[in-house]
Amino acid sequence: MALLFPVCCNAQDTIRYPINDMKGIRIGIDISKLMLPVIYKGERFGFEATADIHLKDNFFAVAEAGWLNVNLKKNDFHYRQNGIYGKVGADCNLLKSRRPNSNDIVYAGGRYGVSVFNHQADGVTVPGYIFWPDATDGIIPKNTMNAHWLELLLGIKAEVLKNLYAGMTFRMKFIIVAPKDDYSTPYMIPGYGNGDSSFAMGINYYVSYNFHF
Repeated sequence: MALLFPVCCNAQDTIRYPINDMKGIRIGIDISKLMLPVIYKGERFGFEATADIHLKDNFFAVAEAGWLNVNLKKNDFHYRQNGIYGKVGADCNLLKSRRPNSNDIVYAGGRYGVSVFNHQADGVTVPGYIFWPDATDGIIPKNTMNAHWLELLLGIKAEVLKNLYAGMTFRMKFIIVAPKDDYSTPYMIPGYGNGDSSFAMGINYYVSYNFHF
């Protein structure tokens, strides 16, 4: 019997439980967006909310939405940008927990993102040439644009308290419809990243709460 006891313990250690059937909707915010004014010294402000719902087995439907405001002042121009974005997609849990009734997940997922935004600039310095000095009255007229992209991501969500979750995602983003402006490339694409890049990466940090129906 003494010899059998360690064997039984090892067998129990290999048991993996599927995620519990979650009821309701989990709603959260991206806390990294709240840090933008600090990181960029007041040049960027943003907010993002997320919601997901357990569909069946290891699959979750997900929606994300947010906004971004840029107010960039330099010696040779004043640039302003404002826009909103939304994403829809799904996550698939890759983890089977050691604990029964656990809702902790490690997941892979995908998103389709759309952004609508405008930008403009004034006080733009136009470099002079041999016969005339620099001019500082150049402008980039206000223009509304849109962009579309796809995302692939890996993430984790852990239940730190009853119904309260913390998590993060690592994302790779691929532009499929780039914004167009005859005067200037947008500084940022809200929800995506740099306006002149066809590929972007990002990390998000979330806090969310599961509201039961």
